[in-house]
Amino acid sequence: MSEQVKNILSEPCVDAYIRYLGAFRVIESDYGLFDKLARPRNFEDFARVVYESVRVQERVLSRLKDGILRGEYEVVGDVGDVEKAFRVGKNCLSKIMELAKDNPRLVGSLIASLALAYEGIRERR
Repeated sequence: MSEQVKNILSEPCVDAYIRYLGAFRVIESDYGLFDKLARPRNFEDFARVVYESVRVQERVLSRLKDGILRGEYEVVGDVGDVEKAFRVGKNCLSKIMELAKDNPRLVGSLIASLALAYEGIRERR
């Protein structure tokens, strides 16, 4: 594994964004966003997709909390505060942007792949 990939995967903010995108996937079902995140043409494309995902963060977190209360969604593990566990803040977004500045396609592909594979939230059927 390259040093760059290790740096990306070891960043706690990347993990936080992956968790949020895991919630986004379950709540919004917008798989097109993951395709755009994995294939940005440049840094501006990457930043635009991150914006698209975070723009609806309040709605996603609200629907997630409501869905958990109604028994529609299940969060795996001991998550006391859903808001805290799945929120991505300004500092984390800044770190992710910094990581992506030289190779947004690599960062976006890794994040998108791991978020699609994230199993911490699921619909109850």
